[in-house]
Amino acid sequence: MGTNTKRRDFLKQALATSAGIPALMSLLGAFERLEAADDGRDYKAIVCVLLEGGADVCNMIAPLDEKYDAYKAVRKNIALAKESLLSLTGEYGMRENMGDMQKLFQDGKLAVIANVGTLVEPVTAQEVEEGSKAIPFELFAHNTQRNQWMLGDATGGSRSGWAARAADWLYDPGDTAAAYANINAADVNTLLQNGGRHEAVQFADAEIPGDTMRSYGFGPESGGSDLGNVYQDIYESKMAARHKLMKVFASRRVVELNRPETLNGLFDGVKELEFDTGVHEVGKPLGKQLEIAAKILSVKENFPGTPKRQIFFVNHHGWDTHDSDNEHQAGYLSQSLGEFQNALDEMGLSEQVTTFTVSDFGRSLSPNGAGTDHGWGSHAFVMGGAVKGGAIYGTMPRIEPDSPDAWHDRLVPTIAMESYLATLAAWMGVSESDLDAIFPNLGSFHQRNLGFFS
Repeated sequence: MGTNTKRRDFLKQALATSAGIPALMSLLGAFERLEAADDGRDYKAIVCVLLEGGADVCNMIAPLDEKYDAYKAVRKNIALAKESLLSLTGEYGMRENMGDMQKLFQDGKLAVIANVGTLVEPVTAQEVEEGSKAIPFELFAHNTQRNQWMLGDATGGSRSGWAARAADWLYDPGDTAAAYANINAADVNTLLQNGGRHEAVQFADAEIPGDTMRSYGFGPESGGSDLGNVYQDIYESKMAARHKLMKVFASRRVVELNRPETLNGLFDGVKELEFDTGVHEVGKPLGKQLEIAAKILSVKENFPGTPKRQIFFVNHHGWDTHDSDNEHQAGYLSQSLGEFQNALDEMGLSEQVTTFTVSDFGRSLSPNGAGTDHGWGSHAFVMGGAVKGGAIYGTMPRIEPDSPDAWHDRLVPTIAMESYLATLAAWMGVSESDLDAIFPNLGSFHQRNLGFFS
């Protein structure tokens, strides 16, 4: 059999087998869900920016009014000078190196979500102290709290990321475009996008991901080598296996191997962009990741099936600052988000793309001498033309010594993570009833939509 003929047969079998993978959602109502997602609003995307390590938001937004003295008393040596703050509202200001985000707020393209965090149920600081209400397990632990954000479930009961579940509800199982619903522009994998019908497509740059198996010389048809033929035979046989795990693994591996062909031409006509990168960054710079996301958005119509809903992930390292107050990270975040929004505006995508931040947790109110330690509640930022910006959603906590809004010097969240994320999913087109499937603990909170979209 000729090489090309064998290759075509291999592709046909891959497609046929992929279509038979057991769906992770019921087919009942799939078309209704798709209709809700594509109701004439055309394309929509959300871009998740993880502030990895726990952001010290109390020095990103600080009081300008009579509450400033109490803020200074608890923040001590890391308190910002009142005259240095950039005005947001009459009560609050941003630190002076966050001018891009301040301008976005004033222009109505940035909103603040106050004191949001992981919660099992609504709880006050007093109830936490009494032990009368349930709280998330392993508070203040980076990996556990970050995973709860990525899973969208503070009870720890979910085994797939909320973005993966959202993609499964937004797309029909047989829709070609569903394979490109989740895009990872970071240098790390994330639970956020794992566990759905399709794996996230990861881009190290604005280019088609390579075939690593073939590049190392032992992938299918790698120069006609004996080892390459063995691997191809293994995948062909396992794709037809009765063992579900082996069948899914082999089928997904084939998708990855064939990606250079299926995405051929994706970056034809890509917009030329170059974002600034910060200093002292660990891993891939945030600016580079957002640049990749912007370039992909500029050629979104080139994806097979032309996806109407996409979820992007980028990772901003370096927020676990026990010896500083996130000054550099905050300034670079502001600059990078400003550049990204400018690019979206130029491409005419401001109303269609919403960017939002999440973080492991907040930080302690009091400094440890040089920086701050692990906390709980934190502020989040939502950016885009569809956002009802220029406002703070929720109740700002009291940043003061012995704050009644804090437990052991850590803010107790007043907005549940699920309420925040469900608002984003609803904007994407997820129906009200399906939100409970994506966020199984959403029913524990009275706020299902925070109302920060137009």
